[in-house]
Amino acid sequence: MKTLMGHCRMVAIAAALTVSANAAEKMQIPDQGCVEIILLRQESVRKELKLAEGKSEEIKKYAAQQWKKAQAIADASEKEQDEKFAAMAKENERFLDQTLSKDQRKRLDEITLQVAGLLYVTRHDIADKLKLTAEQKAKAKKDQQEARADLEKVLDAKDAAKRQDELAELHKTNHKRLTSLLNDDQTAKWKEMTGAPFKGELTYALQVGTK
Repeated sequence: MKTLMGHCRMVAIAAALTVSANAAEKMQIPDQGCVEIILLRQESVRKELKLAEGKSEEIKKYAAQQWKKAQAIADASEKEQDEKFAAMAKENERFLDQTLSKDQRKRLDEITLQVAGLLYVTRHDIADKLKLTAEQKAKAKKDQQEARADLEKVLDAKDAAKRQDELAELHKTNHKRLTSLLNDDQTAKWKEMTGAPFKGELTYALQVGTK
């Protein structure tokens, strides 16, 4: 289950691939709702959702709380991690439901798909909506493994400027991987699910080498 935190980290950093940002911030929260929480910490996303100013501190406090919980159980047995991460995932969902209106949650879900892209396409709810075949799911998982391996290599680069260029290039590659996976009907459905392009700036603070 430790890979769950790693997966969330990878998806979170993948957000940096969608923009030309100088940094990448990783709040390692369990998968269900984790990217959404990370995105809510972004001022541009809160502005897009028209969230009240007071929500900012509430979101930061909650994200820090979840991160501490995740760290506290990192060395627990696999069974205990499964149970506690599942509980935290439910907490994330409750927090999002309590913090956002229905329209705000819908827009956040759209932005999340735009950010996570290829790394989210095999989630059961997403795959079902797209009606992915077993063959497509298998190909997507292979593409995801390659994308994560590529991303790890980029994150190991010591030259920040070069790393940023490589992140941008990797984003293009992952977009091609995703588009080549879907047929015309699925592509249309994906565009419907992702909504209008998010044009806000995302800023991140990358800590290379941490897991």
